[in-house]
Amino acid sequence: MSTITVEHVARIEGHGTITVELDGDRVRDVRMDIIEASRFFESMVVGRRYDEVSLITSRICGICSPNHAVTALKAVEAAFGIDVSPRTVALRKLLIYGSYLQNHATHLYVFAAPDFVGLPSVFPLAATNPDIVERALLIKKTGNELTTLVGGRPVHPVTAVVGGFTAEPSVADLKSFRARLVSLIGDTVATAELFNSFAVPDFATEGDMLALVDDAEYAFYDGQIGALTSGARRPIADYRAVITESVVSHSNAKHSSHNGRPFMVGSLPRLNLSAQLLMPRAKAVAAELGLAAGSRNPFLNNPAQAVELVDACERCITIIDELLAMGGSSRPVTVLPREGSGASATEAPRGTLYHGYSFDANGIVTAGDVITPTAQNLGNLDADMRAIAPSLVGLPKDEFLFMMEKLVRAYDPCLSCSVH
Repeated sequence: MSTITVEHVARIEGHGTITVELDGDRVRDVRMDIIEASRFFESMVVGRRYDEVSLITSRICGICSPNHAVTALKAVEAAFGIDVSPRTVALRKLLIYGSYLQNHATHLYVFAAPDFVGLPSVFPLAATNPDIVERALLIKKTGNELTTLVGGRPVHPVTAVVGGFTAEPSVADLKSFRARLVSLIGDTVATAELFNSFAVPDFATEGDMLALVDDAEYAFYDGQIGALTSGARRPIADYRAVITESVVSHSNAKHSSHNGRPFMVGSLPRLNLSAQLLMPRAKAVAAELGLAAGSRNPFLNNPAQAVELVDACERCITIIDELLAMGGSSRPVTVLPREGSGASATEAPRGTLYHGYSFDANGIVTAGDVITPTAQNLGNLDADMRAIAPSLVGLPKDEFLFMMEKLVRAYDPCLSCSVH
């Protein structure tokens, strides 16, 4: 019996280790050990006012903070029976897509790309291919500034509140940003072409794939919970009946299952369930990458993220056009707290994000619940590592461990979020 480990998995968000137990040439077990300490955000909101929830829970993640803020706001509104204006919905969608541009650009270029070009980090790539790194920085900068334009700052937005926005971009600012997005489409297409040029291992996950689905649009703000294997759909309010969380001994983060099986969330599941609803240029790029027909290869999650960058640019242009044409107001509606519970979900860059809260008659939180994308992915990641390890065990130790890390990075995990 022998054990090999990766003490610190590099180029991911947070801290975790990979442990592989061998009996000669036979793999006995593989696991991802999450060593991040729990931060108790769900307990932290108990006893706080309804209008503090989004400000607190957006601190769960510095990249996905717009998603946490918007998802929390929607859960509060579901509990109080609040309907927001179409203008508010459109602005929230722009806010969410700011996080897509930020996260996907960072992960693809800084974390994932070195895996495919044989480099330990992005810094040698910056020396040999500065144009590629400049493209990455431009896309990320655009995401940061879109979040600032709508949310008031690049992380932890402050203008989005229960029932609306306290401020919104001017017409001139929206038109100016639209022009920037038009010019950025070429950079996102080039990103997809770059990742299409990389060879990926031939591997298929045995787990299911879940994502929000909507017949009318590529679901990221609302919809139903869709499952790839069964094709079943359930309302977001039923998320606790869809997802089962369990404590595992080797991880400070829980694992999730659906109908007794681990599952994957993120860009690849979204494309598998909704590729037909991508924007036109993104749909064409997905077809060129062979993703439109669907795939169970988790290594293709990165090309799927690149397709979503194209889609984000196109979709944000459309949303800005709608805002310029629709009129109306995003000013916060009147809030009348009441006793009750509400749940909501959005698609964060790394996958579906769920928030659920209960309130007393004064609007004070009595219970909180959050399920992050990485917490849903960890069980399936463990299963994938166990499945792929036997085919790699004959490699030199460094190559074996590199392939295990590469699989982890394909999922784009945020281990800090997983222990929220």
